[in-house]
Amino acid sequence: MAGKAGGLKGVALIGGGGGNSTVAGALHFFQDPSTGYTEVRGRVTGLAPGLHGFHIHSFGDTTNGCNSTGPHFNPHNKSHGAPSDDERHVGDLGNIVANKDGVADIFIKDLQISLSGPHSILGRAVVVHADSDDLGRVKQLEMQEQELDAVSLDFDLQFNNLYSIVMKLEVVVVCCSEIWKSLALFVPDFLKNGS
Repeated sequence: MAGKAGGLKGVALIGGGGGNSTVAGALHFFQDPSTGYTEVRGRVTGLAPGLHGFHIHSFGDTTNGCNSTGPHFNPHNKSHGAPSDDERHVGDLGNIVANKDGVADIFIKDLQISLSGPHSILGRAVVVHADSDDLGRVKQLEMQEQELDAVSLDFDLQFNNLYSIVMKLEVVVVCCSEIWKSLALFVPDFLKNGS
């Protein structure tokens, strides 16, 4: 990143997360105007070893931790996803990996985050979560199950409507058969059996 001229730059300082937290770090953002890519480089220390969700949240207010940073930055109203997905929040940057010493070295190159324009990430919060991010996969499974339930419900409703129509036809047929009998008209055998 050093020596790149003409690009946009930003810095985010990571700290806190609780009274006794030792999490700290610095992230450097550089957007290359010729490619549109934004690079994120940095290091976060004091993490538990393993995966940690890494996102840009909507608000830069960190006075109450994640509670005041709002949801993931999502100006296009898309579903949660992985950084490689077309369908994702702008703020979905996936997971970072902390080694056995609790250190995560970060290098991300992304086309969706921008340091300028109406959907700039400047002034927003960078959040490192205690747990890993599901990359939108759990939500997608839940949505697929809901879609199956909706299809089943729709089928049930259609069947109930069909049953209701059949019941109405039976009532009409019974009423008609009573009228036909009273008028001494010819009544077909299938109506005689139902009356």
